[in-house]
Amino acid sequence: MYQRLVIGNKIIKLEEVDSTNNYMQQLILNQQNEIEGLVVTTKNQTSGKGLGGNVWHSEKDKNLTFSILLKPNCSIQNQFLISKAISLGVLDFLNDLGLKNVKIKWPNDMYIADKKIAGILIENSVRNGSIYSSVVGIGLNVNQTDFKSNINFATSIYNEMGKEYFQLDELLKQLLFFIERRYILLKTEKVNVINQDYLKHLYWINELRNFKTKNGAFKGSIVGINSIGKLQIKKSNSINEFDLKEIEFCY
Repeated sequence: MYQRLVIGNKIIKLEEVDSTNNYMQQLILNQQNEIEGLVVTTKNQTSGKGLGGNVWHSEKDKNLTFSILLKPNCSIQNQFLISKAISLGVLDFLNDLGLKNVKIKWPNDMYIADKKIAGILIENSVRNGSIYSSVVGIGLNVNQTDFKSNINFATSIYNEMGKEYFQLDELLKQLLFFIERRYILLKTEKVNVINQDYLKHLYWINELRNFKTKNGAFKGSIVGINSIGKLQIKKSNSINEFDLKEIEFCY
């Protein structure tokens, strides 16, 4: 049922690694296994990387932590489309499992209600003015139930559904299927579909919410994403655009 064309045809499985993104980048640097769709996965990621230098914590043997090598060959200006496509693939997968109210928190975290269930980190390499390769790191909380200090802000498939998944390899194959399906839309330039679906599932879209910048707190509504991926928030009668780390969501 979950047949894939490219992504996951070759999978490198590691018992433990600091970061699957780091491992993949080293393969590229050494010109080893530089094939599109290569996946590196591990049972225990000791120093997972998150957006903006944050750390992704994952309990051993309980979650999916992996990286995918893609070669989207898109312009630098359109690189946020990669993030949109991957986010939608993860969302499609979670919906297929039966999870409800899954949203994409800009730029590419996956949330259920106000709790994070997955994170995505994309590291792009540029060649001749275009994105030559993308290392897509994904961490998905599957069977983990104890999130220590992040208990109020994190969740897992098990916490949401009350079901433990013993076959993590099979779950990974299913997830890769849905990611590839969205990636094909990107490769075939079905940009309108990607943009529309991303906005449709965007966390806090068109809701009056609290935000904070270096200049202080304010109320506003997310109304869209610009062409290079900046978040657009309507405040009073004007629309302001924010890059990563320029805006904070306040709960």
